[in-house]
Amino acid sequence: MTPDRPDAAELLAIARTTLMTEIVPALSGEQRLAGLMIANALGLAGREVAARMPPDESAVAAEDRAVVNSIRAGVLDHAIDIHDRLLRDAEARVAIANPKYR
Repeated sequence: MTPDRPDAAELLAIARTTLMTEIVPALSGEQRLAGLMIANALGLAGREVAARMPPDESAVAAEDRAVVNSIRAGVLDHAIDIHDRLLRDAEARVAIANPKYR
């Protein structure tokens, strides 16, 4: 439940930078234009993803640590929804990281 690194916005920025520095310079004509359009789309998507992220990830991380500590201390042993919450979180992460897994 702690943020994965690199996160989606960082991955999009890395992809855009790699495209612009290593691939686009080797392209010409229509392919170069296509590469620049893809780079522009990656930049737009990265900004959109970054805007949707929680403004203060440290607060999210602190909440996650509190849940982990509660689980370890046995405080949530009888919490019916904790298993479902953790399962949904894991499924959401897998769906993002490896959509073909299911």
